[in-house]
Amino acid sequence: MDEIIRKSGESAADVVAFLEIVKRSMEPLQKRIAVIEGGINRFYAVERRGVGVLNTVHGKFWQFSFAIDDQWEKYSVIVKAKLDLETFIPIFSQKDRLILRTDSGCETGQVFGDQTCECYEQLKLAMQTIAEVGQGMIINIPRQDGRGMGLTFKLATLWIQDALKVHTVESAGLLAPGGVIDVRTYSGVICILKFFEVPPSCIINLATNNPEKVGVFSENGYVVAKDFVPIVIEPNEHTVNHLRAKEEYLNHQGLIKKNGE
Repeated sequence: MDEIIRKSGESAADVVAFLEIVKRSMEPLQKRIAVIEGGINRFYAVERRGVGVLNTVHGKFWQFSFAIDDQWEKYSVIVKAKLDLETFIPIFSQKDRLILRTDSGCETGQVFGDQTCECYEQLKLAMQTIAEVGQGMIINIPRQDGRGMGLTFKLATLWIQDALKVHTVESAGLLAPGGVIDVRTYSGVICILKFFEVPPSCIINLATNNPEKVGVFSENGYVVAKDFVPIVIEPNEHTVNHLRAKEEYLNHQGLIKKNGE
């Protein structure tokens, strides 16, 4: 302990007190939270399982690990804000407006570097944008690979794209039951906002190109700013056709036009 005290520059009492705070952060805390989505009102068990600090190229963020009893189960949340060390709830300096990005899982792109999507670059840009503003939140839903269809489905679509030279919407449509290629839900995002006690009076600045994500916020009393925070990545030879397809068929906004195409 003496060596730890020397390295930290803190007093023995402060080190002991800090370790008690960290130990408390490891204790699961569960809340029961009501959310409306698609007109259906449901209660969810929302459990915070851990809190820690990330030192990134865009500065420090808090990372939270959550479990929610929906089909996605795991949520990873990174926050740029101060932290209440009693409740482990973020303290946002700007109370009336919050930049928020919902980030669906993309193991192929964000972990292994597949170049046919821009998910890795979008995540980095969202972090950079939040760092520049000074506060904000990213909610990552790891199991929403393939627009919620799952990693098995996503891998199959990548194989089809590579072999048949088709775009992301075409490949998904060839495999999706009934032609439905996006089954993501966002109740868990509202659960986390409510867990963190973000009030409906706080205007949500969505960092997205997908207007379909707005509905669940409105259903739960949150106001979403009309102008989205753009998360637009310069197309490359691997992504340009997929981005055009997202604009044409999925109503995503500005993916190509804002890059001068």
